[in-house]
Amino acid sequence: MDRSNPSQSKSDKLPVEMVSWYDALDYCNKRSIQEGLKLYYNIIKNKKDFNNQSEYGNLKWTVTINSGSKGNRLPTEIEWEYAVSGGQMSKSYTYSGSNEVNEVAWYWTNSGDK
Repeated sequence: MDRSNPSQSKSDKLPVEMVSWYDALDYCNKRSIQEGLKLYYNIIKNKKDFNNQSEYGNLKWTVTINSGSKGNRLPTEIEWEYAVSGGQMSKSYTYSGSNEVNEVAWYWTNSGDK
């Protein structure tokens, strides 16, 4: 599998950044192939998705899913909200792991970026 990492900050303990949603779907499919799983996403890179009206980015591949597939996929919105709330181990924090946003998040006002 292609091990390229476009991130500005690289470490085994850091998430990948500087990737598009399409890059993430493509990665899921590559992992599925590597693991011998049926692909979750059908990605047609040379067919523009005319339903994608986003002004951000010019990639607009056509993507459909194979329902029932056990292939790698991104979490749904509900799955993501459950995970960031702490899941079963949640202590009802406002943010994932704390009630203080500066303890658990790095964003433009606390990153030193002006």
